[in-house]
Amino acid sequence: MMVDMSELDGKSFACIDGCGMCCLCQPELSDEELKLFETDEFLRSGLTREHLDGRRSARPNAIKLQGGRGACHFLKNRRCTINELKPKFCRQFPVHVHVLRRIQLNVNLSCRGVREEGGSSMRSYGKTLISSIPETKLYSELEEARKVADEFDERCKNAGIYQSPERTRAVAARLLPLFEEHDGIAKLLAFADREPEIGDLPDEEIMAEIAATPPAPDTDALVRESNYEMFNVDDLSRLPVYVDEELRWTVFHSRDGKIQVEILEEDGTLRPVKSIETDDVTLLHRTEDARKLFSKYAELLISRDPFFGNVSSVCDLHGYKHDFLTVYIGVLATTLLDLWWRASLITSLREKRKIDANLAREGIIAFDMDCLDAPTIGAFI
Repeated sequence: MMVDMSELDGKSFACIDGCGMCCLCQPELSDEELKLFETDEFLRSGLTREHLDGRRSARPNAIKLQGGRGACHFLKNRRCTINELKPKFCRQFPVHVHVLRRIQLNVNLSCRGVREEGGSSMRSYGKTLISSIPETKLYSELEEARKVADEFDERCKNAGIYQSPERTRAVAARLLPLFEEHDGIAKLLAFADREPEIGDLPDEEIMAEIAATPPAPDTDALVRESNYEMFNVDDLSRLPVYVDEELRWTVFHSRDGKIQVEILEEDGTLRPVKSIETDDVTLLHRTEDARKLFSKYAELLISRDPFFGNVSSVCDLHGYKHDFLTVYIGVLATTLLDLWWRASLITSLREKRKIDANLAREGIIAFDMDCLDAPTIGAFI
């Protein structure tokens, strides 16, 4: 069985006391876990049929969030009251198991406990995690996911837009130096906006076309509008949460032309902190070290199967009209542009005018959960 754990290499994890970031997610219980919860009155009190994605299950099989949008029902003073019984969903965090053409383990970089060194080995943890999942379930999930992948490939071939995963990733990897350039993201956006039919065009010709493409104008307005819409939701439980360096649960909520900065409390209440005019959040200058971190993050996205699945879902959404590699380049550039804007927002809140390596890292912490939550083909198990 093919299991890719390469993303875990060189990383370690040590849970930070008082963080509680993982407790802001809504676990869905397995059948075995549900049997245990249903037999205990205290555990049963924390169950609900209502899911954050809008589903309503036939029986209560998800854990409530306090106030409908706060922390887990069982979190008190940022401590888990059922630590020995907490669901597998909670125990495996910050590692996600994704299944598509293979099984791949991804690390949620929004978790502040993830480090490049120190703590316990993540690869060792990944092996333990995989061994805890019944082999029959892994094979079953893999078989179903491969069917989905094969069906997607067939639709792409019928539409004349197919590109193999191997070629797509190889071409994308050659774009990494562009993410270290100040206008590299804007050039890639402009190239994708032309909707070129790449087909069997040699890699060198693709790179030459990108190099000759003028940067897209007014990326500031483009990214500002898209992010304002992302934060402009009625259901506040769907807003992204950024755990800052002081472990505050920070929420960005847009309305009336402003970005409202609020602190999410355990019980689901929101405490206003600051209001920023949306037009005041501009793409700030990135230092050389910050641009290198952006390029490194782009390299990570290219390696991730959920990101490849996200591009596939975009292709499906738009009716298989554009060459897959064109869509891939466009989504990759848009994702890095969104990261740049998020890092700029955090930098502005610190009353600084330049994104250095530390603030770029904070941007990734604030952003990576959103990437892993994006629509994708395949499945997380």
